[in-house]
Amino acid sequence: MRIFKRRPVADPIEAFWGWWSAAGAEQVAAAVARKDPAATSGVLSEHVRAIDPGLDWELGPGLHAEHTLVVTAAGDPATRATARRWLRAAPPSDRLWEYADLRRPSPAVTIQFEGLPPVVSDEALVTIEPDERAAAVHVGVHHPAFARLPDEAQRRITFLLLDLSLGEEMTETWVGAVETLVDPPEGLVPITELLPAVAAFAAGFTTDTGDPTWRLLEGFVEGRRLIATTEVPLRSIRLPHLDTHVGVTISYPTGRDDGLPDADMLDQLRDLEDHLTRRLGDSGRLLAHETMAGARTLHYYVDGSTPAPAQLHAATTGWPHGHVSLTTSPDPGWQNLSHLGS
Repeated sequence: MRIFKRRPVADPIEAFWGWWSAAGAEQVAAAVARKDPAATSGVLSEHVRAIDPGLDWELGPGLHAEHTLVVTAAGDPATRATARRWLRAAPPSDRLWEYADLRRPSPAVTIQFEGLPPVVSDEALVTIEPDERAAAVHVGVHHPAFARLPDEAQRRITFLLLDLSLGEEMTETWVGAVETLVDPPEGLVPITELLPAVAAFAAGFTTDTGDPTWRLLEGFVEGRRLIATTEVPLRSIRLPHLDTHVGVTISYPTGRDDGLPDADMLDQLRDLEDHLTRRLGDSGRLLAHETMAGARTLHYYVDGSTPAPAQLHAATTGWPHGHVSLTTSPDPGWQNLSHLGS
């Protein structure tokens, strides 16, 4: 009797890059060169949607290559990790193509929705309100065309104008509250002033080496003292491939009346933290920790497509001062850290 073996299903990201390297890159570049990008949009969409139906794509001029291919989650945290894994699997950029998973800032463009008047992006005006506590810049957006547009179009154009001005990453990392302003208030400035203002604000939360700063938080929970430290800002767009939360809770003997560790125990807790972080490598990152009443919880975010959770579990064995427990859950939007975000 003949035995048939089922072929393994190809990884869709691997399949995409196989097609791109074999034919897609040249086909799409040729279509752009003859000003007919629609000729290959169908096959490109087919390969992108095979990775995830929630992904979008767009073409544009490159920063260092002739063209750029952007495959983006379009603001959906649930698919950002997939878009970042697509990017991490990309071939090196060359003279023809470079790749991105987030929309970049664009020069002045005309936004045209079917049946609606055109909106010229650089005619927009904004209000800019930095908020140090929230680690965010609140922005109001006004455009003279808003008075002639329905509410839904105003809202869509507001966010599109922010993405065009700042790029997707800076918008989602540093912009807080967004308001659509139909009537122009006082204090409006040209939208061209938004990028330098937000970049200067972000620089205040960045170390000299380019790493995020950390913030110390203190409070009381049911009368017990709580100390927490977090990276700033806690927004998943920064590291979208880290889509899984692993909480590591370490028990320790309380050496102080307030339940916090004494100096010697704190050193040992930090040594364990360093050990766990080294074991993860670039498969995860420690983003916050909370210490209260004889327990320290380390909040790691890891790439759920890797063995990182098991690596953390194996690395916690041998702690001599109490019980260590781990909880693992998918969390692409970093909602498990929302209580520490301001």
